Amino acid sequence: MHKIKILALAVLIGLLAFSFSVSAESVNVVKNGSFEEEFINGVGKYWHAFNNGGYASYGYHDDTWSKTVYDGQHSQLIEIHTKAVGGSQPDRYTGIYQVVDVVPGARYMFSFYGMVRSTEGSEEKSKWNYRVQVGFDYNGGTDPWAVTEWVEMPWPEYPRLSPGVFQAYAHGITPTTDKLTIFIRVWKKFPTVGHEADINIDAVSLVGPNPAQAQPAAETTQPAEETPKESGMPKTGAHSALPFVGLGLALVAITLTSLRLIRQER
Repeated sequence: MHKIKILALAVLIGLLAFSFSVSAESVNVVKNGSFEEEFINGVGKYWHAFNNGGYASYGYHDDTWSKTVYDGQHSQLIEIHTKAVGGSQPDRYTGIYQVVDVVPGARYMFSFYGMVRSTEGSEEKSKWNYRVQVGFDYNGGTDPWAVTEWVEMPWPEYPRLSPGVFQAYAHGITPTTDKLTIFIRVWKKFPTVGHEADINIDAVSLVGPNPAQAQPAAETTQPAEETPKESGMPKTGAHSALPFVGLGLALVAITLTSLRLIRQER
C-alpha cells in the first residue's frame, strides 16, 4: 500500500508538471509511434528495418499479443534467432529507424517503451547478450552504421513466452538541422546456437515544437538586446539543461510507468 501511495504521488506530480509545462504547440513528430497503422513486410508504416546479416535470422512482425503491447493493440516485434544455423558471429544488429521533421535548435523530449524476451529467459543466463540501444543522426541520414553514439538500455530480460513489464526510456534532445533520424536497434553480442530473442517496441515519441508552425518564426530575426527580455531565462546553456517542457514530459514518462505498475499490483 505504501508503494502504491508513492506511485500515486508520482502520478500527481507528473500530471501537474505536464499541465503547466507543455505548450499547445508541442506535438509528437514521430509518425505511427504506437504502431497502430498498417505493417509493410512486418514493419510499421513510416518505419524502416535494418540488420547486418551474417549467420543469424531476422524477423519483423506486427505483435498483437496483449502481454507484449504497451499502447493500443499493436507493437513492433523485432526478432533475431540462430535456430536455422550451426552458429553465429558476434555483434549481430537489427532494428528500425524513422526520419522526422524537427525545428533546429529547439528542445525535444524523446521517449519509448520496450521489452526484451529470450529463450534463455534472463539477462544473467544469456550473459546480457541482447541489448536495446538508441542512436540519432542529426543530419537525417538513413545509414545506421554512420551513427557513432549509442545509448544502451539497462533493461531486464524475460522468458520468451512469459512476458514481463515494459520498460521506459526518456531523454531530451536538441536537433541541429530540420531532419532527425531515430534509430532503435537490438545488439546480439555473442554467438549462439538455437536461441531466439524477441524485442517489442511501442509508444515511440519525440515531443516538441511543430515544424510546420515554427518555421515562419525561425526566419524572423530579433535584435540581440531583446533576447534576454523575451526569453525570461538567464543564458546558462540550453544544451546542458532541460527546459520546463522537457522536465514535464520526462515526468509524464515516469507517470505512465507508475500507472502501469499500479495496475499490475492490483
